[in-house]
Amino acid sequence: MKELWLGAPVGEAQYVFLLPNEPILPDGCDASFLRQPDIALLIELNGNHWRKILTIMAKLTTPNYANWKVFRDNDLLNRIGITFSLDSLQGYDGPLFIVGKTFFDRLPIPDSAVKLGSGNAHFASVCWPYIWCPYLDYRQFPNILIESLRECILEKSCLKR
Repeated sequence: MKELWLGAPVGEAQYVFLLPNEPILPDGCDASFLRQPDIALLIELNGNHWRKILTIMAKLTTPNYANWKVFRDNDLLNRIGITFSLDSLQGYDGPLFIVGKTFFDRLPIPDSAVKLGSGNAHFASVCWPYIWCPYLDYRQFPNILIESLRECILEKSCLKR
């Protein structure tokens, strides 16, 4: 069985998000939908939970932070890939967001990683090209952490420490 992949394919994705849980997909969805998913339909099928996930992805990766909402609705899944399995990452060597704790056993955070955030509750770790981050929910991933991580990955400021 082929692993589920949403959005930009491995060879085109500027960023990839490795998530622990797959969304509900529309009945009869095909390769065309998986390549260019309808954001509004994903949100409709999966509720506010997936709206938050896609919003945080957009805020982290948009070229222009002031326009993250337009980016989310129109360009996000043309620029990023979303997968739910490490096995589907063959051939991808760009920035990888490892979301939540599900994959920590297979992709542990190295001691050399730069830690961003405050305390143990809200933090992310970066050891380029890997970015370990909390689950994409505002309780675990507040805007201040989004902004700090965004600065790190877009300006590579965390790599200069």
